[in-house]
Amino acid sequence: MNTNPLYDVVFDPEYWGKYGAPHEVIAKIRNEHPILWYEHDDFDPVWLLTRHKDVEYVGKNSKLFLSSPRTVIHNPQGFKSPLVGLPQMDAPDHTEHRRAIQGWFTAKAIRGLEERITEIAKVLVDRMAASDECEFCNDVAALLPLKVICELLGIPEEQEGTVWQLARDIFAAADPDISKTTNSNAGVENAMAFCADLATSRQSQPTDDLASTIANAEVGGKPLTIQQIASHLLIMISAGHDTTASAISGGMLALIRNPDQFDKLKANPDLTELAINEMLRYVTPTTSFVRTAKEDTEIDGVKIAKGDDICIHFSAANRDEEEFENPQSFIIDRSPNRHLVFGKGPHVCIGLLLAKIEMIALFKELMPRLKRVELAAKPKYIKSFWVTGLKSLPLRYEVVGA
Repeated sequence: MNTNPLYDVVFDPEYWGKYGAPHEVIAKIRNEHPILWYEHDDFDPVWLLTRHKDVEYVGKNSKLFLSSPRTVIHNPQGFKSPLVGLPQMDAPDHTEHRRAIQGWFTAKAIRGLEERITEIAKVLVDRMAASDECEFCNDVAALLPLKVICELLGIPEEQEGTVWQLARDIFAAADPDISKTTNSNAGVENAMAFCADLATSRQSQPTDDLASTIANAEVGGKPLTIQQIASHLLIMISAGHDTTASAISGGMLALIRNPDQFDKLKANPDLTELAINEMLRYVTPTTSFVRTAKEDTEIDGVKIAKGDDICIHFSAANRDEEEFENPQSFIIDRSPNRHLVFGKGPHVCIGLLLAKIEMIALFKELMPRLKRVELAAKPKYIKSFWVTGLKSLPLRYEVVGA
């Protein structure tokens, strides 16, 4: 049981908003209580897992550790979510629904998008290069994945700002600087309404886009319900761009704070894919999910009772000394790099290839253009401990040829 009040910062949005992830505290928990019965005034208790091997084990064993009903730590035990998308589903529903969508996210399908993604990245970098300062989070990092996912879904350009805000209202409800709702449930309700409208539009007038595929999909020979369609669309319009944007901006900050790694990447563009993997590990935008034990079991000798909730903490696992050498260091050519940013097992993120291609495209366009870059002001973090990242990254820079 957690008796150390210091541990509470792990799930304190105010702390995350002020300092970013509390990696030192998480490392202390991992070293002292790697499988911790965690009690908190604001949440129902969970087993908190902070080691890579334990998080990976739970992720791979989805028949024993269920994604429903709780899914995230800030929901109570037995929570009945309005969402019935892939993150909330267990087999066989999860398997069948994922199969109906995954054609858009195969390696072949993503390769077909590379030219367009590179084109968008070039426009954003050209715009950035026209000045010597920018606010990188909102001017660059957010715009590439936002535009890509909206184009995939067939959402018109004039609605991109709405999609961006809907994601912020869900993931950053505790941060009044960027959220327009009072809590994440209100954000989900607004986003579900938007997605339900999109669903009915594509059912009546289907087009050649991802939204139409989801809206008209069948599982077991039956059409999906509006709630199911809206849930799948919500995941696409929120996690489909927000987490990638956080990884991009966090990766940029890591390069600035580690100038030797910045110089190495500029001199060796062939290291870009490795560098992207390290950015993902180092930032880990989605920090955790919750699973529920289907029956009595054990994790590394610790008895877990049927019905117990387990928080698998990816951010902790991605800094585990047993898995990563010098895990607190940012090393762009780290290899191997078995990070768990996208999860593990059947629930591995369906959009992982898209996220990586977007990041690779942007940094391949950006790095050759930057002669130097520095912080123009102190970075600011989102007040959120679940889906996290920077909300402001003011940069000053000089571009090649300027």
